[in-house]
Amino acid sequence: MNAEVLLQNNVQAFLIHEADLLDRGLFGEWVDLFDEDGIYWVPSSPFQEDMLGQVSIILEDKELLKLRATRLAHPNAHAFSPRPSTVHLVANISTTLEGEDVIATSNLIMTVFRNDKENQLSGRVTHKLRKVLNGFRIQLKRVDLIQAGGAFSAITVPP
Repeated sequence: MNAEVLLQNNVQAFLIHEADLLDRGLFGEWVDLFDEDGIYWVPSSPFQEDMLGQVSIILEDKELLKLRATRLAHPNAHAFSPRPSTVHLVANISTTLEGEDVIATSNLIMTVFRNDKENQLSGRVTHKLRKVLNGFRIQLKRVDLIQAGGAFSAITVPP
């Protein structure tokens, strides 16, 4: 198997694993996929370039992600009562090398079912991944939602 195909397969397995952790509510393990200086970003527009100078839907470093994971795991978490069911569908994965880093782009459809209501978020995701001994760590996860400019329900589970 050539190096490009192997990289593509490994990245695909990583992204599917990430989606599975989110769907099973294993948020602490999901946060562990991030580098120590990793960033999770959902911009307010797919054209947004400045994560600090403009409002974002979500902009969290690893410490804030840990806090989010702890909050969501608490039995009295209002946003999780009742606990939502989710399915993250990751498709159209492509990979490129950027120096030592891997840039992975994919399409995402996340369906959330809670309180007898179904909501869906969709978008284009860019992962900047750092190769480590046993796989990858997320340096940046950017989720460009197609609904970013409109109204949508509160995001309780990360897309």
